[in-house]
Amino acid sequence: MPDKSDKNRQDNIPIYVKLLVSLISLLIFLFSAELALRAMDTDLYYKNQFFPVNRDIDFSEVYKKDCNLFWRFRENKHISSSRFSYIDYHINSSGFRGPEISEDKPDLRILALGNSCTFGWGVPYHEIWVSSLQNLIEENTGMSSEVICAGVPGYSSHQGKILFENELLELDPDIVLIMFGWNDQWAAGQGITDANQEAPSEWIICIHNLLSPFKLYKAVRKIVLMVSEDEKDVKIGDISSHCRVGLDPFYMNLRSIVKTSKKNEIQPVLIIPPVASLGLYIDADVSTLHSIHEKYQNEIRRLGQKENVPVVDLQKVFDKYDNLFDDAEGDPVHFNARGHLAAATEINNFLKPVYSKK
Repeated sequence: MPDKSDKNRQDNIPIYVKLLVSLISLLIFLFSAELALRAMDTDLYYKNQFFPVNRDIDFSEVYKKDCNLFWRFRENKHISSSRFSYIDYHINSSGFRGPEISEDKPDLRILALGNSCTFGWGVPYHEIWVSSLQNLIEENTGMSSEVICAGVPGYSSHQGKILFENELLELDPDIVLIMFGWNDQWAAGQGITDANQEAPSEWIICIHNLLSPFKLYKAVRKIVLMVSEDEKDVKIGDISSHCRVGLDPFYMNLRSIVKTSKKNEIQPVLIIPPVASLGLYIDADVSTLHSIHEKYQNEIRRLGQKENVPVVDLQKVFDKYDNLFDDAEGDPVHFNARGHLAAATEINNFLKPVYSKK
């Protein structure tokens, strides 16, 4: 039996000492659990409602949550996660792919605004159209130029409009290249459009962003989500009637970017995002994906005519070749390095009259 004197000594231990010992024990347990999970390299990825707009984007080691943009890249990040992609990417201190943005503005600064097709998914940076376009401009003109890659995977025109008008105007670009459409037409998470999404409070987002890099947090979150909801997988042809951004809001988002550009003496240029053509790449005559995408392409053409804005139609260019997509059946969205070079060449030819005036 415990000695009464021992019990008395325990009772005499100050409460703050007991709390400190308990806290240290808890920290040791958490630290040990984190080390164990890292050592096992456990796959803790889960397509969940923490990213209700696009469940595939929930890579907390790559992205952080944002009150206005839903998600954005973590700055100064070298992405080498095989679960995220099969090549490495470098994210600069501004949160975009590529080298640091120049402090001193060059002779010509171009802003490439878009999604993963602008980001250059699956293609090394020196081969994406943004990088190739800068090389072509400098070869043709000898001017110092900078083409900023402001494409973020998963972004819709709703996010692009907010990003451009709230953050990127201060870069004072001479030209803004605008290419959206794919994520706009995608099925909306829980049937809620981008414009109607309600972000969690800022302090919840801050806590999530602080804890999300830790394996233990991911493990607890995955367990909770597996119990509370069913994991769903939106396939490439599974388009619901509830798109993230409908045709009318899509048109108005692009129109707002165009209007803001003109107001700030920036030349806007609309780009038609290409799709791997039926018959040329895909053995089919009809596709829901293609028919819906064509409607979004037509909205871009309509806006170009209405606002007298140049439109680079990459679809017409891509329909001339049969080797610009590596896996057109599985992914008719993301073109390969040859596709990026074809895009850069067409955009450059289209921009020559614009930047020759500089």
